[in-house]
Amino acid sequence: MADRSSLLRIITSAAREPLKPLGLAQRGRSRLWIDDHGWWLGVVEFTLPRTSGSGLYVGAMRLWRYVVHLALHVDAVHTAPELFRTEGQFTPLALDLNRQAATNVTALREKVPALPNVARYLTFRPVRRGFLWDSCDAGIVSALTGDPDTARDHFERVPRRGRVVALDCRSPGEDP
Repeated sequence: MADRSSLLRIITSAAREPLKPLGLAQRGRSRLWIDDHGWWLGVVEFTLPRTSGSGLYVGAMRLWRYVVHLALHVDAVHTAPELFRTEGQFTPLALDLNRQAATNVTALREKVPALPNVARYLTFRPVRRGFLWDSCDAGIVSALTGDPDTARDHFERVPRRGRVVALDCRSPGEDP
């Protein structure tokens, strides 16, 4: 099993070539790369399995909801982990994971080009039972794109017991 520092060094080095030219920024020295679009983030995470190696998650996070952690709200693509045996064996696998990440980021950008596209997608998709945030997100994006009637319709679909939690978009400590 490799020590984590050499594993992270290989992943980071492999990520720079395909992800930096796309405008992604590494979050500190972590395994996270961020694609900031102002109202949504593309998130690339190179996961560490229980044994040494790396997998990959790529998805989008909507920024109209306050959360204190990164979350994948849209199309999280997961790639199974590749195991680390030696640097020579793992380096080409890390390069391949990063090419997959770049391809997935490009596809995500094409899927989420502008707020009106997201509004159409969220407001017309079928209702999924038990997904409180679907109606809330559809209401928020409808309001943001200037459609108060659709926003109201989607907000009314949020179950009463969840409305206070779902519609309270204030930052912690902010007055009501």
